Amino acid sequence: MPGSIIVHNAAPVPISVFVSKYTNSKGSDIWFTVPADTRESWERDGWELVAFKNTDDTHRAGVYVRVDSTVTFYTFKDITVS
Repeated sequence: MPGSIIVHNAAPVPISVFVSKYTNSKGSDIWFTVPADTRESWERDGWELVAFKNTDDTHRAGVYVRVDSTVTFYTFKDITVS
């Protein structure tokens, strides 16, 4: 049964987010800009990679998470999963 992965950008600036589509071939895996202090969700059904990059593409980081997780981005060195 599909669930979702929620991404919360807790940073004071927009961040680009990528969520893999290993478990949802109809989903999108393009980079998506999440504004500051905003939440977005992706429908998935299993383990997925959630990656972040800055607007200049000089920094990247990511985590591998299970569906129905919330990934909160604070900085590239502070990403939490709950």
